[in-house]
Amino acid sequence: MPGEAMVLSANPHWLYFWKHLAAAVVVVVLAVLAWVLDAAWLSFVLWWVTAVALALLLVALAIVFVQWRGTHFAVTNRRVAYTTGVIHRRGVSIPLNRINNVNFTQTMIARMLNNGVVIIESAGETGDSVFENIPEPEKVRALIFKQVEVDEQRDSDRDAAALAKALRDQAPPATTGAAASVPERLKQLDDLRAQGLVTEAEYATKRQAIIEDL
Repeated sequence: MPGEAMVLSANPHWLYFWKHLAAAVVVVVLAVLAWVLDAAWLSFVLWWVTAVALALLLVALAIVFVQWRGTHFAVTNRRVAYTTGVIHRRGVSIPLNRINNVNFTQTMIARMLNNGVVIIESAGETGDSVFENIPEPEKVRALIFKQVEVDEQRDSDRDAAALAKALRDQAPPATTGAAASVPERLKQLDDLRAQGLVTEAEYATKRQAIIEDL
């Protein structure tokens, strides 16, 4: 989106392929058995089974690789986004200002492999959003919290700037006479400067205008 900057973009952790890695181990075991067995007919059968299994594994691996490439977890300076799917795409987008909390979970094995699940609690009807196979989930959690903090500060600065402009543009309330209102107007101007809502140049210009109204 215009004005949006990418902070983190990642595909799922390589553990996404764990089923196919396990199948590859089985194929290797079949190949070894076919190689070492003395029975010719059994070895022949195992070689055919191995060849078929390898072909199916390569096809499945190609499909899941395309799915892996089409799955993205991203953090920007405005939101957390997740997209997945190749033909049928689906996505989740969570604005930073709607995030209430971020948690992560890791099993012992997942911790050793630096993989985990990130859970984002957000305001709205969707409830918790669960994202699996996220690399370095603890760092991702810290990064999201940092972006939420930056977003809150940006909103606060924008509100302060809008308030300062409104106060600068607002005409001071008149009292019983022009001369009688000058001290009050000067005091309001001093308060604005003390709060840092007007610059020194704006203060000098406005003060001179008030004095000239005498």
